[in-house]
Amino acid sequence: MKRNAVLVLMAGALMGLSACAFQPLHGSPQQIRAMDGVVVAVDGQARIDQMLDEALNDRFGTPSGGRYRLAAVTSVTVVGLGVGADDVATRRAISLLVDFSLIDAGSGLPVLTETVRTEATVDIPRQPYAAVSARRDAEERAASEAADRIALRVARYINRGGQ
Repeated sequence: MKRNAVLVLMAGALMGLSACAFQPLHGSPQQIRAMDGVVVAVDGQARIDQMLDEALNDRFGTPSGGRYRLAAVTSVTVVGLGVGADDVATRRAISLLVDFSLIDAGSGLPVLTETVRTEATVDIPRQPYAAVSARRDAEERAASEAADRIALRVARYINRGGQ
């Protein structure tokens, strides 16, 4: 009796899951190949631009003249959050704004244009080298999060058949 009740409960759960709108992001081999080798171009010479470029190349694989080109422009804002008794900022927020376009390599026209915003906070230690290291770590976290979000949006676009 107990076993039948468990089976009925599992069957009901499976039918409930099949009715939801969840769509996994794994697709056909053609869709996976479309994501492979997206050529990434991040404008800018700042360290965070290089970090974003590297993080995006990690997610899309080595550029191989794929079907799409990803162009991105970054904007960084640093805001002091915490101020100590000596009127010096002790915590900062690094905001990274990335405007990106997914461009069809054949036609040269953008097929997806969006903006991603990420933020990473950092404690500012009093030692100069530690402060530089902490800021670089926060920039790397912001670039990695932005790359994740961009890759998800591109995957969603490709998974929906370019819609």
